[in-house]
Amino acid sequence: MRSLILIGFLSFVSEALVMASSLARTTESQDMGAAIGICRGRVISVEAFRHPTNGGIFSRAKIQVIETLKGAFESQITVVQRGGMIEGAGEVSGLAAPLVVGDERVWFLAQRADGTLEIQRGSAGALPAAGGLSSVARMRRLRLVSRTAGATPTRALVGEDFGSVSGVQQANSGSPTGVTGLLLDASNIPARFLAPDRGEPIPYWVDATALPAGVSQTQALTAVSQALAAWSAVTGIAFRFDGLTSFGMSAADVDVSDEKLRIQLHDTFNEISPSSVLGVGGRAFTNVSSLLTAGGGGQVNGVEFHKTTRGYVVLEHGSPSLQNLDTLAEVLCHEIGHALGMAHSSEDPSETNGTLKQAIMYFQAHADGRGASLGTYDGPVVQKAHPLTNTPPYSHDRRLPLVSAENAITTVPGINEVQLTAYDLQTPSSSLGLITNGPSAGSASTSSFVGSTLKLTQGGYYGDAFLDPEGNSFWFEKWVRFSDGVHCSPWTRIRVTSIYEDNQPSGNPDGMPNSWMLTHFGAATPSTGTLSRAGDDKDGDGFSNLKEFQMGTSPVDASSRLRVTSFAANQLEWSASPYRLYTLESSTDLQSWTRFGNPVLSSGITATVSGSFIPSSPGNRFFRVVFAP
Repeated sequence: MRSLILIGFLSFVSEALVMASSLARTTESQDMGAAIGICRGRVISVEAFRHPTNGGIFSRAKIQVIETLKGAFESQITVVQRGGMIEGAGEVSGLAAPLVVGDERVWFLAQRADGTLEIQRGSAGALPAAGGLSSVARMRRLRLVSRTAGATPTRALVGEDFGSVSGVQQANSGSPTGVTGLLLDASNIPARFLAPDRGEPIPYWVDATALPAGVSQTQALTAVSQALAAWSAVTGIAFRFDGLTSFGMSAADVDVSDEKLRIQLHDTFNEISPSSVLGVGGRAFTNVSSLLTAGGGGQVNGVEFHKTTRGYVVLEHGSPSLQNLDTLAEVLCHEIGHALGMAHSSEDPSETNGTLKQAIMYFQAHADGRGASLGTYDGPVVQKAHPLTNTPPYSHDRRLPLVSAENAITTVPGINEVQLTAYDLQTPSSSLGLITNGPSAGSASTSSFVGSTLKLTQGGYYGDAFLDPEGNSFWFEKWVRFSDGVHCSPWTRIRVTSIYEDNQPSGNPDGMPNSWMLTHFGAATPSTGTLSRAGDDKDGDGFSNLKEFQMGTSPVDASSRLRVTSFAANQLEWSASPYRLYTLESSTDLQSWTRFGNPVLSSGITATVSGSFIPSSPGNRFFRVVFAP
């Protein structure tokens, strides 16, 4: 048969949410008094489900009560907390306690307004029931409190479990990665922002709709700047203030994958349950594809990362502790550390290691006037995700059409091939190594490489077929990345989302599809008289008809070409075709050209680059836009 019906393969993208928090210092007596109930119990099951009202993914754990230490309990209780994995997506909360089937712990419990039981202060409220003198002494104290607390409440705690909502049984998974100090997902994989690799700032918004009592907006924004500057000093990350705004919801719920940081200086949307938690910080991330377990955020010193898609901070503005400007700056610095991928240095209230305890990432706020000041621990750990002097390379996803013929087209330059290029802030592109052992999928084609050029060989002779290029479907895809010898770029993919048939000229197709020829020339067969052959330039704009097909421009309209459409002191715009890659270059003599700014993968009919285009000293500067084949 001349044509073949293909089924588009779907590349699943999984996103997860990671949270963590800083806690005010409390005593054991205060924790006991604040808890609605305390028991010793064993986890017997853990199941993830989608919350029917709050949205997001939560987990419910059935706990077998072994010993009641405060309050009254049924033989089993259900604890609900944010986090879990379901249908390829997930959330992980730093406030969440470890829920591992078989674990026996002492559970300090609180109750939400919806009736669910939660673990008070997260992991600080889920203490090992055995193992060491401290655990033995704790149990003695708690039993003493239980005996002297007076009458036992008649109402037993059970906990709403959203039993009508279907869930998925959770299995403990993941293997050690050798990375310590970073927030990890269920498979022990960390995540990182990618803008710094490109030399670009991480944009951030601030919601200052409400503030701690006595703190002015100017003082609060100064504290934000101090906190960001502390992390910039050890990573080189730049941050760009995009302005003040009201998020209209908790910053954690702004589900926009824009790689921005949102800082909310209040908790008017009740992200934080009433407790001694001063703030929460975290980030969402993607694992890129079901074909890859990690690497969407690149590889740093051999460790694979997910790509951070957004970060956030929420502060408990009602806490008296945050009325102190130094403590406000300290907590902001701590929570921004979580958004950048940092875990707690320690969650031990009796920590004896001074390096861990004096870290900004220690789980309790120091509140000693240090402000946004990192400890000796913090810099080396955050540099595991965001190196200070040697950043990973970066590249771009590419889309290209497959031109199909009765005999596969393999010798027409630029057809069924794409030149792959990566960039690096420290290493020339020519010195980066292409890694081609990434997975591939789809039967429409196979791929091979000649240097950095990927070549497609059709899997059959197909008629025209098209998929939505904005989606994740494909007829064929291949994953590649680049290495600078130390780090690797994120995995990027080359996708075929369109297939064109070309059988003209008969027996020797030229790479220009039949349907494209009919649209522009009225006939599928090229001819000398109509200037419709591959090497002709019908509209006289300097580009051959074949090149116009590759570039996505019209071969019969001279105005449809690569040209600058707008120029200003800080921005240059040019006409573009969707999903094509362009590079802006500059020169002072029209002889030697260098890349200006980052390459642009267009999403529409124009593309722009921002920067300082006017020379700072007398002289000429020229610019040109280059199409990347």
